[in-house]
Amino acid sequence: MRFFTAFLSLTCLFTTISARYDLSISNERRAALEVPQRPGFTLTWSETFSKPGAISSSEWQFDVGTSYPEGPPNWGTGEIQTYTNSLKNAYISQNEHLTIVPLQNPKTGTWTSARIETVEDSFKCQPGGQMIIEAKILLPGGGMQEGVWAAFWAMGRKFRRNGNDGWPMTGEWDIMEAVNGGNTTLGTVHCGSFPGGPCDEPNGIGGTANIVRGVFNNYALRIDRTSQNWRKEYLSWSVNDVEYHTVSGYDIGNYTTWSNLVHEPFFLLFNVAMGGGFPNAWAGHVTPTPKTTPGYGMLVDWVAVYNK
Repeated sequence: MRFFTAFLSLTCLFTTISARYDLSISNERRAALEVPQRPGFTLTWSETFSKPGAISSSEWQFDVGTSYPEGPPNWGTGEIQTYTNSLKNAYISQNEHLTIVPLQNPKTGTWTSARIETVEDSFKCQPGGQMIIEAKILLPGGGMQEGVWAAFWAMGRKFRRNGNDGWPMTGEWDIMEAVNGGNTTLGTVHCGSFPGGPCDEPNGIGGTANIVRGVFNNYALRIDRTSQNWRKEYLSWSVNDVEYHTVSGYDIGNYTTWSNLVHEPFFLLFNVAMGGGFPNAWAGHVTPTPKTTPGYGMLVDWVAVYNK
């Protein structure tokens, strides 16, 4: 009863924030809850966010605070927000979308947001097969979004099993990153050693594509291990089925590094950070600024993993 009362007390806040996203698509009927089928692939896991309210604790776990326990401060990226598990920052909207919302305290100027990870951490492409990780995401347009850093990504299970330690050798796939309200998405891998290494850390090996904000786009990463030669295995990024970036074993050049990056199980993450090295570099100055508008994050309609 206490939760229900608190939930009702937040309804006006949710309505105001969700309006920046959901009302922009009010003329669309939401697709059926089933995620699309991929010919030749089996749907091995999915989440459709079909129950409005709190996010399922059986499927997702929250990262809270400003770092992993004993990890680098500010999540190792210089971002300035504090992550919470509050319904103010992350919830499933009445339109059945995962909604992650960065908010600013008007008195202190501090920011809060949310970062969630799948409980499942066994997503893996088998030898000779393929795997696709895909999500349908809306990034809102409008406002002053300098410093807003939305991401859909994956990290190697070894990182979690090693006590959230061992990056970048444990591997990272950035499937979608978008900063500062811009119309560009980035797909990147992080691997090997820091600094430098085969993935040029902390930069990673990345590619970019143009996107349209205010509408849902499908962001996907394909892992292809159909070749018997590990150097010919590859990762491929696409937006709405248009490929824009690939990284192969030839590009990495080291079997151990490639094996950690591609042959091991992974878990998935969604988050919206505020500030940090990435949006600062794109803006050319420190972000967020006093003009940055709170409440602009992202919506996720569904996320799925397919195997072949």
